Amino acid sequence: MKKSAAPILILVFLLVAVGIFVVFRISKNNASDTQNPGTTATATPEPTATTPPTATPEPTATPEPTPDPDSPAGRAAALGLPEPPDIDINSWEYILANADNSIAEYAPPELVTLEGQLVDSRIADALAAMAADTRAQGLSVYLSSGYRSYADQAANFLRVCRNNGVSDGKDSQGYYITMPAGHSEHQTGLCCDITDIYYPTKNRSIENTAMFQYMNAHCQEFGFILRFPDGMEPITGVMYEPFHFRYVGVEAAKYITENNICFETFVSLYRDIGTAENPQES
Repeated sequence: MKKSAAPILILVFLLVAVGIFVVFRISKNNASDTQNPGTTATATPEPTATTPPTATPEPTATPEPTPDPDSPAGRAAALGLPEPPDIDINSWEYILANADNSIAEYAPPELVTLEGQLVDSRIADALAAMAADTRAQGLSVYLSSGYRSYADQAANFLRVCRNNGVSDGKDSQGYYITMPAGHSEHQTGLCCDITDIYYPTKNRSIENTAMFQYMNAHCQEFGFILRFPDGMEPITGVMYEPFHFRYVGVEAAKYITENNICFETFVSLYRDIGTAENPQES
């Protein structure tokens, strides 16, 4: 009996050893799997560089065409003025009478009487409307010194010169207080002296009247301008007259007033006022 038990013990011992070995291998493999799960590690892809979008070029502005320097627009641009209205400078509204531009013995084609004053019939309605508008504000309006013929202006020139002790019609600063015959606006029939009441002598104090201040602000709506503005004596050649209103048409009047220029400057945008002939009747 003792002799046959030894092989059995040896067999049991071998079985136990094999079991321990198997358990050890399984434990080792599990540990390895825990540290490196899966059979193949998938690498995280590098982010793809994004190409910045191409900037859309700004559209190139089309340059404004340069006006002909001898055109009205070109002459206006040279003075820093906007483009003037498209008018026929040879039309009757733009006749220019001043020291450098004679209208000789010109006379309007038709005269009418308005509130005791002769005026060119073509401005009568506009003048009446302007006076009515001013009166509607509760202001009084007095018209004087409308049309004067060549002969009337010659007599007026001598009278004013005599009363002021001058012979050339100019004041001490060299500006006209009366114009020689053939050079006066009154001979065109397109103007009138307008005040609130009758004044034996008109001077700059009239600018303080409510009538003048209202009419000066609204005259362009009816086609009139203040013909001889303050500060523009070197251009007009005439003393400041806050009473002398001249018809030039609504379009021209608004341009002149809005841009603070005088009639000479306006006409010079269209023609050379130093040498060009005045417009004939059209």
